[in-house]
Amino acid sequence: MSITAARASSVLSCAILLGGIITIAVTVNMVIMSYSSLPYADGWTQVAVVANGENPLSPAWLWRQHNEHRLVIPKVFLAADLRLFQARQVFLLASILVIQFLHLLLLAWSMRVLGGWQGAVWRTGVGSAAFCLFCPSQWENFVWGFQVCFVLPGLLATLSFIGLLLYWTDSHQQPNKRPSSVFLLLSIISALGATFSLANGNLLWPLLVAAALLLRLRLAAVLSFTVTGLISTALYLHSYVRPSYHANPITSMETPVKFLQYLTAYVGSSWIGMHHMRLVELIGLAGLAIAVIVLLRTPFYVSTYRPFSIQLVLTIAFCVGTAFITAAGRLNFGVEQAFSSRYQTIALLFWFCLGLLLLEHVFSPEARRFCILLVQICMLAILARAALVARRPIGDARQHGFMLDAAATSLVTGVYDPAQLQQAYPSVGPILLAGPYMKKHHLSVFSGSLPSLLGRPLDDVFQVVSSDNCTGRLESVVPLSAFGTRGVRVAGWAWDRKHRQPPWQIAATAGGTIAGLATVGEWRPVTRAANPWMKTSYVGFMGYVQEEPLSPPVMLYAILPGKPASACYFATMEQSQTRSGNPPATRVAPAIRFHSEVK
Repeated sequence: MSITAARASSVLSCAILLGGIITIAVTVNMVIMSYSSLPYADGWTQVAVVANGENPLSPAWLWRQHNEHRLVIPKVFLAADLRLFQARQVFLLASILVIQFLHLLLLAWSMRVLGGWQGAVWRTGVGSAAFCLFCPSQWENFVWGFQVCFVLPGLLATLSFIGLLLYWTDSHQQPNKRPSSVFLLLSIISALGATFSLANGNLLWPLLVAAALLLRLRLAAVLSFTVTGLISTALYLHSYVRPSYHANPITSMETPVKFLQYLTAYVGSSWIGMHHMRLVELIGLAGLAIAVIVLLRTPFYVSTYRPFSIQLVLTIAFCVGTAFITAAGRLNFGVEQAFSSRYQTIALLFWFCLGLLLLEHVFSPEARRFCILLVQICMLAILARAALVARRPIGDARQHGFMLDAAATSLVTGVYDPAQLQQAYPSVGPILLAGPYMKKHHLSVFSGSLPSLLGRPLDDVFQVVSSDNCTGRLESVVPLSAFGTRGVRVAGWAWDRKHRQPPWQIAATAGGTIAGLATVGEWRPVTRAANPWMKTSYVGFMGYVQEEPLSPPVMLYAILPGKPASACYFATMEQSQTRSGNPPATRVAPAIRFHSEVK
């Protein structure tokens, strides 16, 4: 490579590495901005188990089947969040970020040690790894604490493959000496950890046995993988019950066209959305075809002694196997389900490994120098396009967090809104069971200061400031009566003029006493368009006020940050209009200027 091309490649590699670092920062910010302490969907199991009087660390509970999975290790994370961190999800979300970061460090280390990568190629590889592991398109796995089970297998699979290859390199470098059993033990323990984190961990055993045979490891090593894998699988399947609401894998194979559509959509959805289904399927099919070619080249990688290439091939096989068993078990949900953001964690890892194999080839001495620059430019283009479309998954994550916070407000105020509670769990039953337990033991949304605000005089808690500091609009009031609770749901938008941002919270008072709360953060692009001085569209609020009909009229205050926090009045809900079911009148303090009403 010429000096000019080498310098250009070095600059491009730094840009790719910077792109990966920025991706990490963006995703961490997304997690913070969309955070909610309320459990979501399957995450309610961590509270439901103790609400039912069970020990969350009992062997019976840890081993109990969840869908088709044995979540022994993830349940330990859930128990730790419950027992040590009041089920606030912070520990789980932080664990997900840490797991992905450890995976990044492990990949970066294996690039250097097993691949011998240095300089521009190493920076390019690490930047690509950071982008794929932290890409916001997999937002569900970053903002849903329960999904610690989804990121663990990837890390443990990589660790297992590295242990296997270290054992091989040790025996290859010292053929007359027995290789260290530490590497073999590392590989086996990691595979066991993956197996009991998610169902796809079972795929590691046939991969490890096949790799051990292909690498011509000692018979003891091959038997170790074989025997441990058989015992692990037998334990996994002991008393196993196939979920009735999932597709029968055998039946799925009887519809090969739909099965292939799901499989290709699973893989191809990393590049484009379902609005171009045919193109997605073509991309996915091309990726799978390339993967088959790569797998057929595995003997070549073994004969030329390329441990890192073998690691990438094994990871590709693991990802394809995961896509295969997912298609077999989820086909009844429709091909559209293959586009779920949580599956991008596996799909992106698949494309990353294919990309690194290409990168290794173009950086080889046999490759032409322009190929290196071309591949790096393509990688930068992928990062640039991802930046352009990142707003959508980030917006989905923030809206998800807002809907959870609104459901949390329903629980805290004691005004149960079935439609909103279903945003946290489709079946409201577990929430109704776990909610009182959480309140009694100060868990999740009941662990902070928010519940203590209800029933207290507003001026005892906040400093009441001039209405010049805020503006807003109350747009809807809906009476509610469900599960023995009564109240109203309020919605609208608010803005903190003083700090030029949405307010921290909305408090509703009756006779000067706090009688309701609302969370802020709903995406309102039309509101922002009507008020161009706003810096963000996340200005909508939704909340609940206790006891309907209300007397005297309810006044709404925007809670502004500070020491102490301040309350700024912006609207009033009249009792007569709430009782009649007519649209509420919004009485505005003289100093507040309302802009065009949202239509």
